[in-house]
Amino acid sequence: MAGGPAGGKNAPMRDEAFVKVAKALADPTRLRMLREIRAAGELTCSGVCRCFDLAQPTISHHIRTLEEAGLIRIRKEGPYHVLRVDEAALGDFAREIAGPAAAPRRKRASAKP
Repeated sequence: MAGGPAGGKNAPMRDEAFVKVAKALADPTRLRMLREIRAAGELTCSGVCRCFDLAQPTISHHIRTLEEAGLIRIRKEGPYHVLRVDEAALGDFAREIAGPAAAPRRKRASAKP
């Protein structure tokens, strides 16, 4: 998303990109997959399959959804597909969901007669 759907580094995400990421992460299985891939640094698709008691087509669907949301990158390495989390995209989403930092509130001086 950095330089892509976000519109550039530290630029706000477009609403469509934000919603796509939020929907992808709203599914508990996809959230766990993202966490597993991130914890490992990189995982092959077969490595993801070993982590989950799901059918391979179901895992492929979840991986595709994470990729389409821009949360993971996939590279082909021989017969394997290697997955890694796009840290920039995840960071963009985290910053967007956190919103701008609120300015500290000042106490009003009470007027005494």
